[in-house]
Amino acid sequence: MSKRIFAAFFAFIIVPLFVLGTVSYLVFQKVTQEKYAEQTELTLKAIGRNINNMIKEANYFSDFWVTTKDSVKYVEHSLDSNGATGAEVSRSPGYNELLEKEMLSKRLLLTYPGIKSVTLYRNDNKQVFVNFTKDTPIPREELESNPIYSEVLRKNGAPVWVGPNEDVRITGANNWFTQIRVMLDIDSLESEGILVTRFQMNELSRIFSFYNSQGKIDRRFLIVAGNGNIIFDNESISEGQQISKLVDTVKGINMTSNKTQSETLTFDGHKSLVSVQDLQLQRLGVGDWKLVMVTSWTYLSGDMTLVLRWMVVITAISLILALAFNLIFIRRTVTFIVRVVRAMRQVERGDLSTRVSIVGNDETAALSKGFNNLVTRVSELLEDVKQEQSRKRKAEMMLLQAQIKPHFLFNALESINILAVQNEGRKVSKMVQRLANIFRISIQQKEEITIEQELEHLTSYLEIQKYRFEELFEYTIDVPNELRSSSILKLTLQPLIENSIQHGFEGIEYMGRIHVRACEEGRNIAFYIEDNGIGINEEQMAKFAISGMTTLQDMYEETPETGERRGLGVGNVADRLRIHYGSGYGLILCSAPGHGTIIKCLIPQASGSDSYEA
Repeated sequence: MSKRIFAAFFAFIIVPLFVLGTVSYLVFQKVTQEKYAEQTELTLKAIGRNINNMIKEANYFSDFWVTTKDSVKYVEHSLDSNGATGAEVSRSPGYNELLEKEMLSKRLLLTYPGIKSVTLYRNDNKQVFVNFTKDTPIPREELESNPIYSEVLRKNGAPVWVGPNEDVRITGANNWFTQIRVMLDIDSLESEGILVTRFQMNELSRIFSFYNSQGKIDRRFLIVAGNGNIIFDNESISEGQQISKLVDTVKGINMTSNKTQSETLTFDGHKSLVSVQDLQLQRLGVGDWKLVMVTSWTYLSGDMTLVLRWMVVITAISLILALAFNLIFIRRTVTFIVRVVRAMRQVERGDLSTRVSIVGNDETAALSKGFNNLVTRVSELLEDVKQEQSRKRKAEMMLLQAQIKPHFLFNALESINILAVQNEGRKVSKMVQRLANIFRISIQQKEEITIEQELEHLTSYLEIQKYRFEELFEYTIDVPNELRSSSILKLTLQPLIENSIQHGFEGIEYMGRIHVRACEEGRNIAFYIEDNGIGINEEQMAKFAISGMTTLQDMYEETPETGERRGLGVGNVADRLRIHYGSGYGLILCSAPGHGTIIKCLIPQASGSDSYEA
């Protein structure tokens, strides 16, 4: 009982407090996440616009340089001498290339200072390379074998961007932002080669530094490519890594979704609010880049953690005081309840002699007296009920065993009289002997007899009926000798055979057959009574299946034709077996009109000396 009191104390006090604290914390977390997510979405959109403008500006300068005719010609003249003047032809190729590279470099620097290198792969397999810092162009064969090359050709002049760490084969050793596009002739719009331009986007660092310095918020900004690689990290820690190694991208953040998301997750081992925004730069030639902002949960929760700690301390002190009160002031009551519960369990197990000791003169003493009086009264009532049930059961068994039908006795005596008139002395003797055997077994006071005696009674009944209904039926009995010494409830098989003769063979024009057999089924004995009679219709089978047994009133109802009682029927046999052996035993009927009837009778296996209480 003390364990239950403690369990109740734990369930109704500690658990609700814990649930209240947990729910409060989760609600606070959800509210904080929702409120901050709105601000985060605005910040991500603002950063996205800045990145969009940065890429758009780079595209504008690239478009200007490519579409300016004289700028294009600088590259063409540096490698193509067709149509050149004599003075130009007299110059060495190396000198011309050096001169044009210098002019091209000036043009590029004036155009956009973020450009770090430009490489033109001409269709005639010639190549122009201009760099403003140490850089190595990608070999033509490697460029043409890269999957992005087909996309560049498909766009036919529109730029295609590759971010740092997205594909280091394209971005080079310096891992710069790289723009690739088809260079078109201004007049004919035919391809003249592939132009690869590498940019150093210093503007990104300035953008993220501005948004990370507002209020000294502990934020981290990442740009993630469509393949999951981190293109840019404002803290330069995880560039080149897969985003899935830092945060759960299966059940947490969906990196393939175009919707803005904000979830409280573990990022790089720390609880954080992770927000994702699609940059939507595809129209500018950029792949499926995502902007990820990570905000430390410590910053978001603020002083809430300290408040929660104080709440835990105060709650713990309150619980300790409550436990002390429980142990000091409620112990006596709990001890008494424990004694009463133990006594009740003993009563539940059937020990009605159990009593609770009376201590003191308070409410617990009154409760003890009431419990003892109640148990005494229950014991008396239970004994009365047992005696009443025993008397009722014996009376019911006596009524059910009223097995001799006057009409059957009259017909048997009439048959004996006819045999006597015909001077059939031997037959008269056998008939009288069989009738005496039936009476001898019927008047025995024992409820159970051996199967051997039951079969003897059954054989006597069948022989009398066979003489009365000559040429109506024949029978066989197949019961193993090892089962004949077992006991069976008296007058079990005869009513079942009577059912076959009176109902199964009614109106038939062929020889009826009755077969009685028995076998062991586990620790039980099963009797099968089979006949080839007219069978039982569905309505009668349904009645037996629903009710399962007849009432005593139905059993003794008199028929209008003969005034004869019906005697023991199939339902009554099932009733007797259920009363005597229990609900696990009884009869099973299987029949159909025109196909005969099979009745299975199941009883427990026991020797003839064993007995069962009624």
